[in-house]
This record gives sequence, C-alpha cells and structure tokens, in this order.
Amino acid sequence: MRGRFLFAGLFLAGILLIATESAARPYSVGPDIPYALYEDSTGRMTLEEFLALPEADLLQATRSLSKGYTGSAFWLRFTLPADMVEADARWMQLSPVYLDELTLYSRPLGGDTPWQRREAGDRWGPPDDDLNYRFAVYAFAPPGPAEQGYEIILRVRSTSAVILVPTLWQPAAFLGQAAWTTSFWSFYFGMAAFSSALALLLAVYLNSRTLWSISSVSVVYLGIASVQGYVNWVLGDIWGPLQHYLTSVTTLLTYSTVFWMSAEVLNLRSHSPRFYRVVMVAAGLSLLLQFSIPLGFYAFAKNLQIVICLIIGSMAVHAIIRLYRLRLLLSADGAIVILPVVLVATGLMQELMLQGYIGFSPVLFGQWQFMMMAIMLMVMILVVNRIRDERRMIAEQQQMTRELRVEREASFNQRQFMAMVSHEFRTPLAVISAALQNLRLHPAAWEEVERRHDKIQRAADRLSQLTDNCLADARLTAGTLYLDTHPVDLIAEIRSAAGLVDMSDTHRLRLTLEGRPAAGETVTLQADGALLRIALSNVLDNAMKYSARGDVDVDVTERDGVVTVAIRDQGSGIAEDQVAHIFDRYRRAGSSGSVYRRGAGLGLFVARQIALAHDGDLVLADNTPQGCCFEFRLPARPATRADEQ
Repeated sequence: MRGRFLFAGLFLAGILLIATESAARPYSVGPDIPYALYEDSTGRMTLEEFLALPEADLLQATRSLSKGYTGSAFWLRFTLPADMVEADARWMQLSPVYLDELTLYSRPLGGDTPWQRREAGDRWGPPDDDLNYRFAVYAFAPPGPAEQGYEIILRVRSTSAVILVPTLWQPAAFLGQAAWTTSFWSFYFGMAAFSSALALLLAVYLNSRTLWSISSVSVVYLGIASVQGYVNWVLGDIWGPLQHYLTSVTTLLTYSTVFWMSAEVLNLRSHSPRFYRVVMVAAGLSLLLQFSIPLGFYAFAKNLQIVICLIIGSMAVHAIIRLYRLRLLLSADGAIVILPVVLVATGLMQELMLQGYIGFSPVLFGQWQFMMMAIMLMVMILVVNRIRDERRMIAEQQQMTRELRVEREASFNQRQFMAMVSHEFRTPLAVISAALQNLRLHPAAWEEVERRHDKIQRAADRLSQLTDNCLADARLTAGTLYLDTHPVDLIAEIRSAAGLVDMSDTHRLRLTLEGRPAAGETVTLQADGALLRIALSNVLDNAMKYSARGDVDVDVTERDGVVTVAIRDQGSGIAEDQVAHIFDRYRRAGSSGSVYRRGAGLGLFVARQIALAHDGDLVLADNTPQGCCFEFRLPARPATRADEQ
C-alpha cells in the first residue's frame, strides 16, 4: 500500500514536469538572445551613465540572470532584431514578481527616438505594463519600415535573490500558455487548500504531533502563491507591498516547518532525543530570522539558512543510517523517512540557484513547488497509515492486557476455591481417620475387614496429602506467603514425611547421614516444618510411586553451608522429552512407554516452590534408566527473617 502511494506521488510529479516542459517554448533572454551585463554596486547609476559606459566594461552573457542576494543593481542591454518581430507582435514577460525594482527602457533600433521608461517590481505598486496579468507583460508591435527592431535596457535591483527571466512570446502562444498555467495553478491551489484542510482536521482529530507538523508546512503554499504573483493579481494593490513581505516571511518559515516535519516523521523525539533538540533549535533559529526582514539583513539570514540546512541535512542522513542499523526504523517506513529528505534536497537545490552558485533553470526551479504538493500528500497518507497501525497495535495490547487481567482473576478465584475446598476437606478427613483408628482398636472378625480398613486408610491418607498440596499451592501462589520458621530437626522431618507415604512391602527406606546409617543424630534447620514435611513427602511419594520395588535411599550431607537431601529411587527414569516440564504445575512425568500414575501433578511443583521459599532449590540431579535422584538444597545457616514471597 505504501509503495503504491509513493509511486502515485512520483507519477504526479512526473506528469507536472512533462506538462511544464511541453508548454509552448518562447524566446528567452540569455539562452536565445544574448545580452550585455553591468553590475552597479552603488545602485545609483542613471540611464545616461550606463549608456556612456565603454563596451569593454560590459559582460556578455548567455545565461539567465541569477546573482543571489546582493545590494547591487544590474543593467541588461539587448536588441530584438526586425526578423524576430516583423511577422507579428511580441509580448515580453518579466519574471519573477518578487523583485523590488524593475525598470524597462525601450526604443526602436536605428533612430534617435527617446527612451520609453516603464516600471514594475513588487515595491513599486501596480506595474506599468500592457496586460492585466500576474507577471509584468509588455507588448512590442512590429517595427516600421525605417526601423530595424528594438533596443531594450533592463535595470533590476532587489533585497531578495536577483533573478530575471525575460521571455518573448507570440500573442497567441502566450494566451494559450497563460490559460494553461492559470488552470493548472487553480487546480494546484485547490489541492493545496484541500490538503492543508485535511492535514489540519486530521491533526485535530488524531491529536498527532506529526500531523501538526505536516499541517504547519501548509504555510509554504502561501509563499508559492506570492512567488507566482497571485496575491497582487487577486487582491490588487489595496494591501500595499503585501506580496513582497509574504514572499520573504514564508520563505524563512519554510525551513522551520520542514525541519519540524522531518524531525517528527523520523520520530527523533523517541529515537534520538539529542538530535531532535538540535533540529528544534535550528527550527527556532529560523523563526528568529524573521527579524532580519525589517532590520535589513535578509541576505545574511538566507545565507545562514543554507548553512543550517546543510548541517541539518548531513545530520539527518547520519541519523537515518544509524536508526536503520539499530533496526529502529522498519523498512515499511522507508518512504516516510525519504520523502522529507527529498524535499530538503530539492529546496537546497533551489537555494543554490537563488544564490547563483549553480545555473538557473526555470523548470528545475519550479519543480520544488510541484514536489512540495506531492510529498506533503504522500507523507500525510503514509503517516495516517502509520498512526492507524500504531493505534491498532495499542488496541491489541489493551485487549491482551484485559485478557491477562481476566486470566489472573480466574486464577485467583481458582486458588481461592481450591483453598476453600481443601480446607473443608480436612475436617471430614480427620473424622474418617479418627474413626478408622477407633475401629482398629477392636480386633477384626475376619481378615477381609482388616484389608478394607487398610484400603480406607490409604485412601484417606492420599486425600489428605492431596489436600495439603492444594493448600500449599494456594499459599505459594498467593503472592503473600508467610513462612512460620523455627528450628526443626531435618532427620525427624524426613522420618515424619516417610510416614505419610504409602509404602508397600516391596519398598524399603534407607536413611543415611553423610553416607552412614542415621541413628540418633540431628540436623537442625530454621524452616517452616509443616511446609518442609509436605515437600519431602511429595518427593518420597514420587519415588515410591514410580518404583515397582527396591530401596529408596535418602542421604543428608552438608557442604559449604548448604544442606543437601538426596532422594534416589530404583525406577526406570524420566523420559528425556519430559525432563524440562517435571516441575510445572499439573504435569505428571513417566518413563518412555510407561503409563501415567495417579496424581494431580502438583507434587514436584509444590515441593520446588517450598524449597525456593526457603532460599533453596529442588533439582533433578541424576536421571538414568536405573532410577532418578532428586536433591533438596537448603541453606544451613539459620534464617533470620520471616520470608515473604
């Protein structure tokens, strides 16, 4: 989509270029009609003084006059031979319109007829010309029989850039060209008004800093209207030298707005805050240069702006390269990034023409105005698309946040429910266990009753263990776990935990301390005894459950301030593809090809969380086809705090 917008904009600029090139071509003073040039640095030379100059003091020129910002007055002298005007009248158009003083002297060639003087220029007032048009136009009738053409002298002086492009037209060709250009500029300014209004409305609606910067560039259109002479042509002379000052003001404002737009489009505020501040300082300095107009150093301000433009342009290229290398700019944003750079580059070329550093070309000079329209529309469309994408991403993030909040609430409610149910189970389970113990006090009438008692006891113990795990899980995941720590005997806790495990006649528990059978020794830890007992019983229960028969070895060692409880079984090991998930909640693991055993999948998860709450850990230390070894690693130092997890 962005590529199509970019292609459409470039196609529009190309059509405008072709249309400009295809207009009927007049004679141009310089390329078609050479002229003699003299620079009057004082600006006080009269016509008589100029005519008295020797030919050696005059410079022969064949290019359009372009001398940049200077206080000098320039005199041009050339002739229109009879063969150029004998068939039809010629109309001479003098442009541009922002020249302060423009004087035309003319007389028939080959006689002593007095010079006819006529005035133009935007500081002079209404031009003393022959046609009501936005540019000054003077008509030259076919010469008489005794005349050999026309001799013409032009004097030009301006506080703006001194550029003069006199062109001679056949009347019919001029009227056709004037009708075409008037229609074109009507369309252009209509599109300018539309794009400016659209940019302003979008800026207000979306409240986007980038769109505000784009809408500020609309001030350039007012400058283009002044350069093209439409301000005085439409409003007349009722506003005095309005067009003159608008040209200067909008020319200086252009750089401030373009700098600002480039900074916002590149998103330098986020990506490169330091460069953003530099660009905004440059934009502010360009605004301050407005004072150069009434203070009389407009030429200095324009030269300073070129220096600023070169510095900012170089820094912008460096910033673009850096942002791409850091992957802060997506390839889809390439068009948005490049277009302001193209605008600055074309504007810089225009300034170099105005300064006289490169040859003046009316076609290239005008293309900046066309490029301005195309680039502004494309940047606006692309930025709106980018804002739309960003807002869609924000909406998706908000949706994900809402879903996460709902999931957290559901998880919290689930924990609350499990804790409530588990707590309610404890009382009836205690009643069942107590009743069963009372039944065991009386000798059973037959062996079948004893087996049923054992089955009831195992079921009650299993349900009690599941209830303890559920309560422990609720405490561990509530975010406000409080450890009731006190000195506990680790050896005693292991024996107590083993008593909670359903151990068959084919299993045997071997408890050792530093590899030697544990007798009456003690290993004291500062821990929450109830939670530690649950953790140990969970791992011991797994060892019994996943071992058909054999020994379950429990060895307690202390090294470097860490007490390790190693629990090794003689099962068939854990499948490799399940090792990474054995400590996940609600996951049950087994050996490859084995069936899953009974259980809720909370045992290892709860055991590890309890170890972590004690600043320790539970790890799978060994996993072979001959069995597994799980290790509790707990700090031997006494805990001095009530842990909050």
